[in-house]
Amino acid sequence: MAVDNGRKVTHSLTFARKNVDRTLKDYLEKLTYTDVASGSSDSLSISLCNINGKWLNTWYPKKGSTVSGKLIFNNWNNDGVNKRLSCGTFTLDDIKVEIVPKTMELSCLSTPAGESFKTRERSKTWEKITIRGIAKEICERYNLTLSYSGPTITIKKLEQSDNDSAFLSKLCDDYGLGMKIYRRKIVIYDIIRIEKKRAVATLKMQHFEEASFTDGIYGTYTGARVSYKSSSRSKKEISVYVGNKKEKARGSRVLKVNESCSSESEARRKGAAQVNKSNMKATTMSATIFPNPKICAGVCIRLSTEFGKMAGKYFVDKVTWDVGESATSQKIEAHKVKKKVNP
Repeated sequence: MAVDNGRKVTHSLTFARKNVDRTLKDYLEKLTYTDVASGSSDSLSISLCNINGKWLNTWYPKKGSTVSGKLIFNNWNNDGVNKRLSCGTFTLDDIKVEIVPKTMELSCLSTPAGESFKTRERSKTWEKITIRGIAKEICERYNLTLSYSGPTITIKKLEQSDNDSAFLSKLCDDYGLGMKIYRRKIVIYDIIRIEKKRAVATLKMQHFEEASFTDGIYGTYTGARVSYKSSSRSKKEISVYVGNKKEKARGSRVLKVNESCSSESEARRKGAAQVNKSNMKATTMSATIFPNPKICAGVCIRLSTEFGKMAGKYFVDKVTWDVGESATSQKIEAHKVKKKVNP
């Protein structure tokens, strides 16, 4: 998608804190930045032309290097007025070389440079600690800072047998929290609270190059019936219901959940989290829009009444920027914000 009226999107990159824009000027063909609200790492892909072979020799990049990037929106609202969007800090994770044609692709992920964050399995028993406390300890292990804006949730006892990345991501998911790594931070937030915020932009038909919607009922629920045992030694199964409708009311769709829980409040919170996560798939959108730096993963947008039944508020789950010499495209994936089940 070309950007008209004198507007142009460019990029700026640093490797190991050194600006490389001049070095890359004659080689960089395309930059792809993928911004994810929760569940996986942000990524940065740098496509290079290697016509003179330098990138295979003296310029061959070092795996594990720190890469930072930003997108620059030139003359965006007025002539001479530029906007900047920080892509964050990444680790050079993978190098792909093509001999014919001579190209190189650098793949970077927003994970700590220490590989153990994603690979080293850790055995640990967590007792009488909040999710914030667990995240803080893991952050300190990798010299990361923590941004936590979720509720106070206390974990009575929990066994860890996975790497820190997978363990913390699943823990957040189990309790309805979003998690991502951005600029040397682990960011944990309450998805319901974010969905209640005002939309950063209202989009009309004219803002779209293409769009598709999926609207279904399979996998959507009005509540959950959670079954659990209060302890590993207990033989008695406890069952609780959480939902927006009475369990046997007309039109109710109940999700059956078997979870490890230490209390009724924990069971209700986990049940609500599973229902809300599943319901995010009820109405989804995938689209290519006119580039808008306000729209990033983790914000809400609104579709105008032109979209009929698809109109309304959406939470942006993923944004992919493709920036090349002559064109820039912004692709978004989002789900429609609907009534949530509270614990």
